[in-house]
This record gives sequence, structure tokens and C-alpha cells, in this order.
Amino acid sequence: MSPAPIAARVQQGWVSVRRARHAARAPRYLAIAALLVFLMLGLRAAFFAPAPPSAAAPGPPAADAPSEDFALQFARAYLSYDAAHPGRRARALAPFADQRLSEGAGLLPSHGSQAVRWAEVASDQPALAGGRLITVAAAVSSQRPPLYLAVDVRHDPGAPLELLGYPALVGAPEVGAAPAPPVREAVSEPELTEVIDRVLRNYLGDDARDLQADLSPAAEVTLPTRRLALEEVTELVWLRGPGSGAVLATLSARDAEGTAYTLTYELGISDRARPYVEFIEVVPTAS
Repeated sequence: MSPAPIAARVQQGWVSVRRARHAARAPRYLAIAALLVFLMLGLRAAFFAPAPPSAAAPGPPAADAPSEDFALQFARAYLSYDAAHPGRRARALAPFADQRLSEGAGLLPSHGSQAVRWAEVASDQPALAGGRLITVAAAVSSQRPPLYLAVDVRHDPGAPLELLGYPALVGAPEVGAAPAPPVREAVSEPELTEVIDRVLRNYLGDDARDLQADLSPAAEVTLPTRRLALEEVTELVWLRGPGSGAVLATLSARDAEGTAYTLTYELGISDRARPYVEFIEVVPTAS
């Protein structure tokens, strides 16, 4: 093979030398480039620092068990009185006494007596004056309808419970009218109707052996503790449409003493060659 021309060899050698020089300088170029990137990032952080995330506004503190118990105890002491023995009420109110409140926490009975038969927390909401406004429903001996007493309670972390002022007699929490139920289609399959009638009869009658025959292998059912005799399934409809796997059964039944019941049960349905029941109203292992 004839040797390459001298000009070509020189050019190739120059190219090799130039590549070698660039390869030798490459680490330095990379270091300079990395330094420039870090400098640019530093300048950006200094002059264009991101705004700190805004802290979420703390919501109103939720009432805890001690606050509700405090409100209940105060309501019982406040609403109970015997004008012939005022000292008893004064002693009951002593744990809630506050220099801002007048004698008897603002309630001074002139005569007669009143006893609290029961008291329960009816509602709990934040108070504009601070703390929680806990409304106590209390049945008293002096009238048939219960009284509703709103008590403003504050319970700051690490601090004792505090009554924030005089209570208020208020109305009962509003109860809205139930919405009209959706239109549901009646169960028309005779075999399914027969299975449900049999299941409910055995379920209410505490007949676990016969009930088992109509339950699916995965069904979880516990029997009621009061035995009832099924009289009639008065309504049987599909929930969420035919074949949805759930039906609603309304029935009439009686106990051994003749007391009448109208009850409604939701039943889960599966089809394995014939209908089986998956559950009756509740799944006893679910929470």
C-alpha cells in the first residue's frame, strides 16, 4: 500500500492533536459550566425567592368530650332548683361560678321547684364570642317539651374549661322534611319473591338452620335478639333498578305479646342458578 500523501498525514495529525487538546480541556469546561449554573441558581434564589407558602387559617376548635360534659353539668345545675332550698342550687353552680356572672348565673327562681329528668347535647357550633356554643336539650319537670340551653364553653389546649358568659334559652335544632323517595320498580320475579319471603320469615323467627339454605356461601348474618312472626311482606322493590343486586323489603310482623311492627330491610341478592341472599340490612363484621 502506498503511503498517504504528506499533506494528508499532517492534516490527520493536526486533527488528532486538536481532539486530544479538547479532550484534555473537557473536565475544565464542564467545571466552568457547572459553576455558572450554580451562580445563576444562586442569583435567582436571591432576587426571585419563592413566596413562602401561606399558612392555612386555623379553623374553629372542635368541641371535645370535656367541653360537652361541662355544658351538660352546667345545664343540669342551672335548670334544677327548689326555691325553698336555694343553697342546694348555689352549691351545684359553685364549680361554674364566675365573677362576670351574677348570682345563680342569672336565673333566680321566685317559687316552686324544677328537676332535670334527662339532658343531652343537641348541637355544637363555633361561637362568635369565642369557644364553642353547645346546645343542651333537657327534659324538665315543669313542662312537657324539652328546654334547649345554649352554653358557650372555651377549652384552650393546656387550659381549664371556662364558661364564657350567661347561657341562652333557644329553640330546637331545625329538622327538615324528608325528601320524596325515588321511584323504584317492584320485584316481579316469583322465585326471588319466594326466596325473600322465606329468608325474612326464618330470620325474624330465629330459625338459623332453615335460613342457611337461602344464604350465599359468603353471607354474614347474625339473628335478631327478639323473635318476631312475619305476617306479610307488604312491599318489595329493586334498589337502583332491576338486577342491581339489592332489594328493599317492607314487612309487617308481631312478637309473642302481640305487639305489631312495620320494618324495612335491605337485602343483598346474588344469582347462582337461583337467587341467594348475601346480607340482611347490615354486615355484622363491618364497622
